[in-house]
Amino acid sequence: MNAQAHDPDLTRPALSGVYYVGDADLDRLAATARHEQLAVCRIDLAGCVDRAGLFRRIVAALPLPADFGDNWDALADCLRDFTWLPAWGHVLLFAHAAELREHDGASFEVLLGVLDDAATFAADGDHPCFAFLALPETDPSMPVETVSFVLDREFVKLDNLLKLTGVADSGGAGKQLVASGAVRVDGVVELRKTCKIHAGQSVRVGDVLIRVSGA
Repeated sequence: MNAQAHDPDLTRPALSGVYYVGDADLDRLAATARHEQLAVCRIDLAGCVDRAGLFRRIVAALPLPADFGDNWDALADCLRDFTWLPAWGHVLLFAHAAELREHDGASFEVLLGVLDDAATFAADGDHPCFAFLALPETDPSMPVETVSFVLDREFVKLDNLLKLTGVADSGGAGKQLVASGAVRVDGVVELRKTCKIHAGQSVRVGDVLIRVSGA
């Protein structure tokens, strides 16, 4: 994601979530977040190749409680309760996340789940919470198969769209596909399985591009 037009509105709790961006996007996102008086934390994962290294970077970058337990459950608890970093909303920026994904995909996936859970919990409490992970851009030369989908209603849920277009065999498979981070909506990774897709939006999964239009 390089185009500023794709940036989510950081003041809208409903858009809280985990997004993939480019390293060059992080400074702009940080400036926008600070302008909106959101707490900003940046974690540099350059050279980070395993869970132990990830936790060292997190502990060094975040003002976590003194009794932080240095495990996934403790991290999940801290990101669900930001009393240790008071603000009306929070933005976490992970620079150079590709090395962790390449060398320890399991830890990368768990991290995504913890961040997505924190964002969902914050949104339920009407507080914005965003995590941006900087990864290399998708190769623009990748061939794309375009699928058109015509709405007969106001919106369609993302997991159902993947099923209806044949990208996923079922709604459950669609949910798993979204949870894996493989689905982009308007160029941004979307982890909300039942995200509402409206006319004019596009959804990409690998080399398949779904263009949604109105009746």
